[in-house]
Amino acid sequence: MRNIQSFESDSPEGTELIAAEFAKKLKPFDFIALNGRLGAGKTKFTSGIVGFLCGNPAVAAVSPTYSIMNKYSCGGAVINHFDFYRLKSAYDLESCGFFDSLDGKNLTIAEWTDTVKIDYKKYANGNYYSVNIKIKEGEKNKEKRYIDIEKIL
Repeated sequence: MRNIQSFESDSPEGTELIAAEFAKKLKPFDFIALNGRLGAGKTKFTSGIVGFLCGNPAVAAVSPTYSIMNKYSCGGAVINHFDFYRLKSAYDLESCGFFDSLDGKNLTIAEWTDTVKIDYKKYANGNYYSVNIKIKEGEKNKEKRYIDIEKIL
């Protein structure tokens, strides 16, 4: 039986609030895989997590599309935020420090994990969550998102 929670968001701020609520259960060593098409709200979701864990909702995550990884230090928490959009192999993941992040006492968040085809379960040291954010065509509200959060491990 799959452990999936489904949510609807009507705005980017709503997406952040859903992520902040989800962040309450996160611990160091956890891994969150974020997937969804371009503009779906993966970085907004990350902002909700970062803002909650930093104790300041105004702290916003920045897309690591060009840097591959952004690090956020909040008190004792370290959050490593990756973007795999331009990566293609396990070697690329090794080169950008992804596996080191999973081995450390970090919360690891990665966007576009579907672009690198590996079994992430083999590498997760804590809980592993898959978050899929969807935009349905034909929605009157262009900001509406459908968010599924599945606990894999």
